[in-house]
Amino acid sequence: MKNNPTGNGMTRPREEPGQGIEVHIGRQPILNRVKKIFGYELLFRSGRANGACVTDNVHATASVMLNTLNNIGISRLIGDKIGFINVDDRVLDSGIVDLLPSRTTVLELLETVKVDERVLSLCAQARRSGYQFALDDFVSCDDTPEEMLRIASYVKVDLMGTDRKELPELVKKLKRRNLKLLAEKVETEEDFESCRDLGFDYFQGYFFERPSIISARSISPTQLVLLELSRILARQEEFFVIEGLFRKNPELHIKLLQFINSAAFYTANRINSIGQAIALLGYRKLQKWVTLLLFAGEGYDTRSAPLFERAVIRGRIMELLATRITRNASAADMAFITGVLSLVDALFQAPLENILNDFNLSEEINGALLNRDGVLGKLVCVIETLEQENYDEMETHLRDVNMTSTDLYIIENNAIIEYESMSGM
Repeated sequence: MKNNPTGNGMTRPREEPGQGIEVHIGRQPILNRVKKIFGYELLFRSGRANGACVTDNVHATASVMLNTLNNIGISRLIGDKIGFINVDDRVLDSGIVDLLPSRTTVLELLETVKVDERVLSLCAQARRSGYQFALDDFVSCDDTPEEMLRIASYVKVDLMGTDRKELPELVKKLKRRNLKLLAEKVETEEDFESCRDLGFDYFQGYFFERPSIISARSISPTQLVLLELSRILARQEEFFVIEGLFRKNPELHIKLLQFINSAAFYTANRINSIGQAIALLGYRKLQKWVTLLLFAGEGYDTRSAPLFERAVIRGRIMELLATRITRNASAADMAFITGVLSLVDALFQAPLENILNDFNLSEEINGALLNRDGVLGKLVCVIETLEQENYDEMETHLRDVNMTSTDLYIIENNAIIEYESMSGM
C-alpha cells in the first residue's frame, strides 16, 4: 500500500538544540483469516498527520528503515511479527536492505518499478539472502512478468483497483503458483468475508485499522560527518581513524549503539567501548549503515548544541581521569563511553533507564550511569559536582579515587583545549 498524499513528505522535522528531533513512522496491521495480526506494513511519515507525499522512494524507504532499526526500534514496531517495507530498484541496488533482518522482513516491490534484467538480478540476490518479496497493487497476471511471479512469495491485490467479477479467476491463477494472497484496501466486513471465501490468506485495510503513527525522539549526526565517515570507510582507513571520528561525535556514537543492539543486529556481547561496537559491525555493515543515514536525510546540525559539547568533554575528562587512576586502556575506553552517555537522558528527554534498554552496555557502565556504582560511578559524580560548582562534594568524590582538584582542573583544561581544536574553534 502506498503512502496516502496529504502533505509535503520531504519536510525536515524540527530539531531543538541539544534535544534531538521527533521522528515518526506509520504502521498498519495485516491480519490472517481469523483476524489475528500476522504482520505490519511500515509506512513513511514526516509528521503526526496520517499520510505523506512521497517524492523520493529511496528517501522514504531509508527513513522507514532508519526509524525501524535505530530511532524507534524494530521490537517496538513489529515485535515477533512480519514487517512489510516498500522498496524500488534503487533501494535494492543500494544494498541498504541487507541491514534488515531477513527472517522478519518482506520487501514490498512497488508497482512503479520497471522490471528488467537488472531488477530481476537484484531480486534474485535478495532472495538468496533470505528475503521474501510481495508484489504491490497487483491487478492482473497478464500485466506482470512471469519472472516476478516466480520471485514473489506474496501478492497484494488492490480491491479498489480490481474488477470484483475478475477476482475468482485471479485468485485461482495465483493459488496455482502457491502464492500467498493479501487483500488490501479492505473497507467492510463484506469485503473481508468475500475475500476470505475466495481464498485470500491475509487482509489489510481501514475495516480493521487505519495506519497508526508511532513517534520517538532522535538525534542526528551532521551531513559533513556522515560524508567524511563514508569516505574513510570507502578508503578502508585504519581502525583508529574510524574510531576517532565516532569519539568526536557523540550523536553518531549513540546511534551506533542503538543499531548494534537492535533486533536486526543483536549481539550477546556486552559493549564496553565504541571500538568494540565498530569491530562487531565490521567495515561492510558499517558502510551500509552510513549509507542508510545519508539516504534518510540525516544531517541536522547538532554541533552547536551545548549538550553535545558537554557530552564530548565529559567523555574525555572521564577517560583522562580513568587513565590516571587505573593505567588501563580498557578502563579508559569504558570511562569515555560512560561520560558521553551520562547526558543521554537530557538529549532524548526520557528516563535514563528506558534509554539504556536500547543499548547493550556492560554491567559496569550501566551501574555507573543508573546508580553511580564503582569507580566509573565515582567519576560521573566528580564531573557532575564540577559542573554544578559543588566543590565540597567534588573534593569528597576526588578523595575516593585518590585524585586532587588540581589534577582535575588540569585534565578539564586539556579536554576543553582538545575539543576546541578538533571542532575548529
